[in-house]
Formats: sequence, C-alpha cells, structure tokens
Amino acid sequence: MRSLNASRCCHCACIAITAICIGMTASTAHAQPIINGVQINTDSRGRNIVGDAANEPSFAVSPVDPYVMVVGWRQFDTISSDVRYAGYALSWDGGWTWMNGGTLDPPPEAGPDYNQSDPVLAVDESGSFFYNGLMWSTPQNGLMVYRSDDGGANWQDPIYVNDRGADKNWYTVDRSGVSRHHYCIWGPSRVKFMRSTDEGVTWPRLFIYMDGTTMSYVSVGPDGAVYVSAWENGVHVQRSDNASDPTQDPEFTDSAIVDLGVPPFYLPVNPAGASCQTYVEADYSGGKRDSWVYLLSSGVPDDDVCDVFFARSTDRGDTWSDRIRVNDDPDPNDYQWMAAMSVSRGGRIDAVWFDTRDDPGHFMSRLYYSYSYDGGLTWAPNRPLTDAFDPSLGYPNQDKIGDYFQCQSDNGGVGVVYPATFNGEQDIYFRRANPILLEADQMIGGQNAEIRITGAKPNANTYLAYSRHGRSRTNVPPLDVDVELENPVRLGDTARTNAQGEAAWVVPVPLNATGQTVWLQSIQYRNASNVIKQTVQ
Repeated sequence: MRSLNASRCCHCACIAITAICIGMTASTAHAQPIINGVQINTDSRGRNIVGDAANEPSFAVSPVDPYVMVVGWRQFDTISSDVRYAGYALSWDGGWTWMNGGTLDPPPEAGPDYNQSDPVLAVDESGSFFYNGLMWSTPQNGLMVYRSDDGGANWQDPIYVNDRGADKNWYTVDRSGVSRHHYCIWGPSRVKFMRSTDEGVTWPRLFIYMDGTTMSYVSVGPDGAVYVSAWENGVHVQRSDNASDPTQDPEFTDSAIVDLGVPPFYLPVNPAGASCQTYVEADYSGGKRDSWVYLLSSGVPDDDVCDVFFARSTDRGDTWSDRIRVNDDPDPNDYQWMAAMSVSRGGRIDAVWFDTRDDPGHFMSRLYYSYSYDGGLTWAPNRPLTDAFDPSLGYPNQDKIGDYFQCQSDNGGVGVVYPATFNGEQDIYFRRANPILLEADQMIGGQNAEIRITGAKPNANTYLAYSRHGRSRTNVPPLDVDVELENPVRLGDTARTNAQGEAAWVVPVPLNATGQTVWLQSIQYRNASNVIKQTVQ
C-alpha cells in the first residue's frame, strides 16, 4: 500500500497565513475547473485509437490501496460493426495514468462469433477485482465473472453465473464485514437474483425473481442487508436481511415503489439507450444517518423531458421520501440524463449526469456534478465538470452512447468514468471531482495572496495544506481523509467556514519564494478540495 506519514501534515508552515471567514454571494462564487480528464482507451503510447468506439464504463477501486483502479467497458473495434468485446484498463496511480489491457479472452468453448457486453466491476476487501458481463456466441451464451488478484494485470478464466439469456446485469461483493458473499442480478422482463457464498467460485441454481424489469442494481448495507432496485412503473426497491446467512435461502421484503417519474428510454440525445440506470446505496457513515438508504436515477416527470431524481429511506427501505430533484436548471426542455450516484464512507452523496442546459438546442451535453452533506435533503449548486460534446458522434452501429456509466466516492471526492466524444468518436475518460472548490490569487513574492474555498461543509473547521514536492496520497487518520499531496505541510491557523461553506486565507508570500512551485489543497473531516499548482512569481 502506498501511504505517507500523516504526521507531516501537522508541521508548521514556512509561509505565514491568516485565516479569515468571508461572505461570498452567488455572483462571486468561483466556477469548478473544467478538466475533461484522462482518456483511458488509448494505445500503448497514450494516443487515441482512431475509428473504434467504447461505452458503458464501470470501475472499482481497491480498498487495500486506493491508487489501484480497474475500468471495464464495451469495446467496438470499428463503428461499422455491432460486435463488442470486454475492454479493460488499469491504473496504479489513482487514475492519473492508465494502461489499456485490451480485451478479456472468452471462455474456451466460445465460438468465433462471440460478443461480450454490459461490464460491471466489483472488488472485495482483500483487493481482488471481479469483471462481470454478458457473453453470447454459438453454441454457448452466458453471464460470466472474471477474477484478478493482481490489480487487473492478469485475469483468471471466467466462471459462469448463468448459462442462459441475460441482459442489464449488475454485480457486487459484500464488504460490510458480515460476509464475503457475491451477488448478481440481471433482466430482462423480470429481474433475477443469484448468490455465491464462496467468493464467486460457484453459483447454485437458485433464481430469485425480483419485482421490476430493467436497469437493476444491487448493493450491500453496513449490516449485511442486500438492496435491489429496478424500474417498472416507478422504481421497485427490495431488501434481504438473510442473504448474508449461507445456511438460508435469501428472502426479500415486499417491493417499495418509489416515484421517480417514468424511465427515459430512447431520448433524442441517446436514441437507442435507456439512460436511466438505478442506483441504490446505503449510508456507512456510522453517525445518525447510518444505514439510511438512497436511491437515484434519471426520470421523466409530467412537466419535463428528463431530470435527475433522488429519494431516501430512513428505515432501511421500508418507506421512502417524496422524490427530490437534484438538477437546479429552470428549463423544462433540458435533458439531465444517464445519472449515477455514489456514497462516501463519510456519508456524502455524490451525483453526476449528462446535461444539455448549456446548449440552446438542448442536445450538446456536459458532465455535471452535485453533492449532498445532509442525506440528500438539499443539494449543492450544480457544477459543469467537462466541456460540451455531441453524444451522437461515432455511434458503433447502435444509436446510443450506452445505457450507464459509474462514479465511486471516497472521503476526499469522487472519481467518474464516463463516455464522451471529444475526439469525434466514443471514448472513455476518468475525471475526479471534489466538493470543496479551492481557488487562489497568483502568488507573487513579497505580496499577499488570497486563497478561497467554497462548497465545504458549513460551520466546520477547515485546514490548508501545501507541498513543494507534487501530488501523491497521504492519509490523515484524525480527519479520515486522504490529502492528494506528497509530504504535505499544514499552513497556519485553522479556518472555520461560514453558513454557506466558505472561507479564505490571506497569505503573505516571502520574497525568497519566487520561482518555487507549490501545490495547495484544503481539507476538512472526511472532505477535501481540488489541488492547485502554482509557481510563485
């Protein structure tokens, strides 16, 4: 595990600063930096592969070493063919660089005309990765899972979860500490559930038929309870309290039907796609919201073309709140589509989606982001994370850019893998976002510079750190957060944010610091900002 000495963050600073609270209005708040991210599906020299297509990315992050990530996607070698394969890539530096692994080998019995699709990645508590997906060929179809014990570098032969027809699958591993079971669900027409009690090696032929028909999701709460969501006349959510017991057949509660509108199939921005994967996740924060359950999907209400809707349950999924709209734009003609959600271990809820609000024609799309510190009751002002792109470019013999993408939260921020067409074709990108926005005046030797934050937890202690060595990862146990700096040094006094989550520091920059490069980051308990790099002038 790559870990640095957290005590370094407590050293005194060589640049004196004074912490002050400030009152920013909406008009003076600073915008999220626009960084499209790192392209993942490249050749060995990091160059775009012209003429291919990639969509439906999923990824997992190792709990042993959060630098280690694996992404899977549907790989089309040419857009003129409907044949797709199980593409994958790995990162061992936290997503700053990626190695394209190519495509996974099919099982030996697969015919030459095999196809693979609908990848879903999961990881267990020891850092072993699992790549779940569909395969169809002559003579054998199946829903399979591959395993890698070395961070995605090598993969074992796949194991069949189901050797029958399947679609729109999802896969998870119990990392609650209650069991190490694996759970898999799939459609179509009616969602099916299966369980493996030996870490995905065998899958007993016990199909449990769930309520709902499509875009299903499965996750595990901190008490080992299993949650399943799926669309059908609203979103059906069911819970099993005994799935973690290997001696019992899993039983599920009656379905709770949550009104998130109707599923947005076949939107103009994604004509052959579903664009409405459901996400149901439990809160692991250990506080007053521990075991609350959160649900999110894009949906179509009566008075809009497509929004991002959220609902929460405070009683483990038995009853649900009314839907809450996450997107804050006023135009009912905008599409907020293909939303994804993740919940950090600290309880912050992150939501990302594609959004057309910046295009008068309601078509060009950007990746947008919001988050909630209070269990989804209120959401932060929406932020664009990327440039706009045309989702219709490079259709791989299917008129869609996929049905889903995925994000993964940690106590510092959220990583997102998403498809986009910045190269004029469908490609996969990794983008990290942070709830706290850090901005700084240009530092000039011998003058004062102001460093500002917005989007932090309100009325909370906030710290500023810097490094003269660059980016890395340093865990700070008292704050339960990773600082993305090498050899971080704490700067000056603690600031306390105001009721809007804003604060600032005034930095007297020494004259002898001219020419030095510094990296800055602000952190709170279970919360962090983006990193700023500056060279003192």
